[in-house]
Amino acid sequence: MPEAELTKDPFGANRGKTLKEQGAILSTRIKKHIHEKYYIPPYRPTNRNWEMTFASLGYNRRTIEKFWRIFCQINHCSGAIQLDHFLEHFGLDWTPWTERCFKHFDTTGGGDVDFLEFMISVWNVCTFKIDSLSNFTFDMYDLDLDGELSIPEIERMVNELFGEGGGKQCLREAIEFAEARGGALNLNSFIAFTGSHQLLLFPIF
Repeated sequence: MPEAELTKDPFGANRGKTLKEQGAILSTRIKKHIHEKYYIPPYRPTNRNWEMTFASLGYNRRTIEKFWRIFCQINHCSGAIQLDHFLEHFGLDWTPWTERCFKHFDTTGGGDVDFLEFMISVWNVCTFKIDSLSNFTFDMYDLDLDGELSIPEIERMVNELFGEGGGKQCLREAIEFAEARGGALNLNSFIAFTGSHQLLLFPIF
């Protein structure tokens, strides 16, 4: 290959192509990149049950389409939100707590969050009050589903919320509160405790 040709096209990829043809190839690649990175497909309702659920939650079409765009931005138009999408979009580090939150939103246990699960999660989070936030936390840490938080479950909850060794005062007071009630907290007791010890739920905010 002559030296002049090597200088013009060192890899020979565009050998024989005019500048106009090379420009068209470059333009096509740029358009493809922009499309893949920024294009969000329009929302098209295809599931009647989903639409009925959205209506029962008070979502109108404009709101659904707005959250559809956010949903697609989070998952990069892949169709469902994975744990790494969740952490990346919200600027979160992986912790046992953030993974547990994600799994709580993944109501089917499929390992990802589809648009229905996303919309229900948005509604739940946006309507939280201190007692419903307590309820949410209680449900996540009642690991054996017996309707109570045992002392080991309380210890796990505090360690995951504050990090290993953190929240020592909260943990001590929660254990004392539980021991005074037979060694466990039912939902009403837990709500009463978090009502007077809101620092326990502070890491969630």
